[in-house]
Amino acid sequence: MALLIIIFFAVFIGAFIQGATGLGLGLVITAILPFFLTVKETTLLVLSLLIISGLTVTIKYYKYLKWKDILGFLSVVLIGRFVAFFILSAYGDMDFLKVWLGVVLLLIVVYQLISAKKMQSLGELTQRKKRMLQVSLGFSSGLIGGVFGLGGPFLVIYFLLFYPTHKFAYIVSVQAVTTIASLFSISVHALNGDFYPTFLTYFLVGVAAVVLGTNLGLRLFENINVKLVKRVTIVLITLSAINIILFA
Repeated sequence: MALLIIIFFAVFIGAFIQGATGLGLGLVITAILPFFLTVKETTLLVLSLLIISGLTVTIKYYKYLKWKDILGFLSVVLIGRFVAFFILSAYGDMDFLKVWLGVVLLLIVVYQLISAKKMQSLGELTQRKKRMLQVSLGFSSGLIGGVFGLGGPFLVIYFLLFYPTHKFAYIVSVQAVTTIASLFSISVHALNGDFYPTFLTYFLVGVAAVVLGTNLGLRLFENINVKLVKRVTIVLITLSAINIILFA
């Protein structure tokens, strides 16, 4: 029962931040649950819940979605997810992967801090740099998202560059790619028999938290101070990452 309560509040907080900023569900959950579950168990739960959260946002803002703008990037993300499947299947139950999770969390924090200071729109970049950015961010999102459930930051960075002044197109693009990529990952893991016996219970608790948290976050989306939320999230993730590295 205690674990179910922890799962509910971890998912609720992450979903609330995700609804308000487009980022947060995977980061918050993976900063908390690896203390109680393996990396594979945590990642499969995160990916499943990202589908629910992503669908909630995508359906709400579907009219702002432009498929031709996301298909090329999505294909690169899916390649990364395919590679990640083999890594998670082989090593997901091993504790050393928790240390790598902590390292990845810290690197994402550093990456966000650096990229925020150098943010440009894609329109200011050459065609070659656009392609390099699409491939590097897309594959990173797919690989790290598939192994740890942490592909969101790379999606956020890419679509903030793509839609610097259109926040609804930005958030629906992030969530649409997240949903499709998570469906892909969950499907290949299901075919491989990777799901654990207690998954359904954890998932149902998580769904309730996702629906509640995401909808509350979306209500604040138009007026919330996104920068403040992201700063608080970064601090919490940094502290959690250090804890995971020290005590995994």
